[in-house]
Amino acid sequence: MRKIIFISCLITFITISPVQAETVNSRYDKMLEDIIYTFLSPLESKAIKVYFGEMYLSHFCKFVEVKSKPEQAYSYKITYQFVTYERAIMPPYHLFTLKVENNSRTEWIIKDVKVRKIAENEDYTKICRKPMIIQ
Repeated sequence: MRKIIFISCLITFITISPVQAETVNSRYDKMLEDIIYTFLSPLESKAIKVYFGEMYLSHFCKFVEVKSKPEQAYSYKITYQFVTYERAIMPPYHLFTLKVENNSRTEWIIKDVKVRKIAENEDYTKICRKPMIIQ
């Protein structure tokens, strides 16, 4: 009987996947993403208004790509995604992919907007993350 209990415990410990604790650096990186996102939010609002003709609520997902433009200091090309929804997180959901760039430190322009309606059975929370809160 002891052998059976020992073997079942051993199998249980082997099959449990290791959990990696979130490091301070990854939390800090997410916080920096949130800061950049807040600076880009006026562009997001503009893209939503152009696409829908009215404002929708939105939720940040992720940065897809960030590139620096080597010919100019502090110039970047950023591609990021966010989800829009109606009312208090009610469908329909749309995934926006926005490409933006800056010509000066403060002048950001939209280069491309792609919108995809998220299927009803697709969980948008797997695409997006919540804002980072560091206490």
